[in-house]
Amino acid sequence: MIRVLRWPMHRICVLGALTTLLLVSGILRAQDSGPVTAAARGQWVATASAGLDPQAVATLGRIRGVNRQLLALRAYLRAGASLAGRWSWSQQTLERYPQTAEGRAAAADIDAVLSAFAKANPGYELQVNRQPRSLERQLEHWNENEGVAVVAASLVAALDRQFARQPPPSARQLQEALLRWTPDKAAPLAAPGLSAHGQGRAFDFAVARNGRTIAGLNAARARSEWDRAGWTRRLHAAVAASGKPFVGPLQSPYEPWHYAYTPP
Repeated sequence: MIRVLRWPMHRICVLGALTTLLLVSGILRAQDSGPVTAAARGQWVATASAGLDPQAVATLGRIRGVNRQLLALRAYLRAGASLAGRWSWSQQTLERYPQTAEGRAAAADIDAVLSAFAKANPGYELQVNRQPRSLERQLEHWNENEGVAVVAASLVAALDRQFARQPPPSARQLQEALLRWTPDKAAPLAAPGLSAHGQGRAFDFAVARNGRTIAGLNAARARSEWDRAGWTRRLHAAVAASGKPFVGPLQSPYEPWHYAYTPP
């Protein structure tokens, strides 16, 4: 004898709803489990760089890894119309700069800052790096710096969360996402091509005593060696006392030793 099971209608409805919920949940989990591929991120770089200055596009091609490329691309987009004017000079121009009228004036004005500092701080010496930073050197630093890698990974994680479960984003969507994103901590280097050192118009100072550097160029020790020790204030006072056209210190990333030369 065959017995026919008769389920109440409300139980059938509940069972159907649970089945549907489980199916939808499985679909969502399947979507969540699909990571964004390196190829997809590479396409983001190509898409978002549409219309960018050719110099910047060429430089992106020399940056190792999609993460670092996207972080540099964000900086190029943020530069906007100022990018061409800020772009690093050629090696030939950098080599010629010290012999130009501006280059000679910059050297004399740096000497004035050193003199003002020595007068106000007996027993201490203010040192300065007068060497420009070529695009090639900027690329080398950007490709190797661990701090850049950390910030770049944070940016890509944010982009993954935004674009992982939708069709490939448009150039506008990517550009807006890059421009809106704000890091918890600024990258320790300017994107290749945008360093003020690339035009020979930025200088890094250091404080020494008896031949030993006591306030150097280490970003991790900027607050302790410079701010708390009082050298940030003293360097700024020496620049002001010299009356020469230097602007600083650099605020992002924070470098109390970095001053830009801004002649009339």
